[in-house]
Parts: sequence; structure tokens; C-alpha cells
Amino acid sequence: MTQSVKRRKRKVKGSDLFVRGLEEQGVKCIFGIPGEEVLDIMESIRKSKTKIKFVTTRSEWGAALMAATYERLTGKTGVCLATCGPGMLNFPNGAGYAFLCGISLLMIAGQKAIKSRPQAGFQRVDSVAVMKPLTKFAIQIPSAQLIPSTMREGFRVSQEGKRGPVYLELPEDIAAEKCEEGEV
Repeated sequence: MTQSVKRRKRKVKGSDLFVRGLEEQGVKCIFGIPGEEVLDIMESIRKSKTKIKFVTTRSEWGAALMAATYERLTGKTGVCLATCGPGMLNFPNGAGYAFLCGISLLMIAGQKAIKSRPQAGFQRVDSVAVMKPLTKFAIQIPSAQLIPSTMREGFRVSQEGKRGPVYLELPEDIAAEKCEEGEV
């Protein structure tokens, strides 16, 4: 291979890939509450090319309802964000509302690290199991390489047929994980 053909692949963080997926779907606004497990996502939102607006709410339930109202007013998928444990446990009421009313809603939550567990089970909840009966699709993203395809699938499922909520969980170590852009 010649030097011109050999290109240095740029490494990107999982959270940057996640926010890029939001940008590709035309997301302009996210409602939620920041927390430790979503700090990388928050930083990537802050640096977003399209300047996604983050609206801080009083509770995650309120974030879900605001995102649902946003969808009803604009026709675009509403997006909300929570941290793990008690934060994400405020999502189910909003998910139920969106599910019953046919509202396209992307619910994002952080989670403690899954590759190493320095804090053992502190605030760890099987949130995917909690959200499955209330959503059209609920999944934990297990690697940075799977972020783009999982994001596209989440938006597709949320918008096809009867619209409804989708739950995506992004563990903090996956959000911080770096991968080469060519791998995705």
C-alpha cells in the first residue's frame, strides 16, 4: 500500500458516535437530568456539530413527558436522558404513556461500567428488563462498535407501524470506549 492509500483511522469515543447518531436523525433537543454515568454523553452533546440543545428537567418522568410532548408538537422523535438506577426508574410512567398513545420516544439511560465493576452493584438495576414490557425495543449497547447500528434500529422501530418508545442503555465504559471510525 502506498502512503496515500494508507490512511490513519481516527479513534472516536462511543459517546461521540452516540451523539453523531442523534445528529443523523435530526435531533435538535434532549430533555433530562445529567448524572455521573452520562457525563461522556453530556460532553459529546456539548460539542455536537449541530448544537443539540439539552433541557434540564426536574425529574426523569418530566423529561419523558416533555420529550413526548415535543414529538406531538413537531412530529419528530422525542428524546430524553437519565442516569442509572433511581434516575432511569423514573422513565416507566413516561414509557407507558408513549406506548399507549403511539408516541415516538427515544429514552436513553446511562449505566455503571459493564466491563469492570469497581462499585459492585451500587445503583445497578436491570433496567432493560424493567423497560421491555413498556417499550417496542429495549437494549443495552455492549460495545462502541454497535452504537451506530443500534441507534438507527432504535429510531426505525420507534417510528414504524404504531409509533412508540424505545429504550437504549449506554454503560459509562462503553460511552468512554474508543474505537476506530472504520470499525463501525
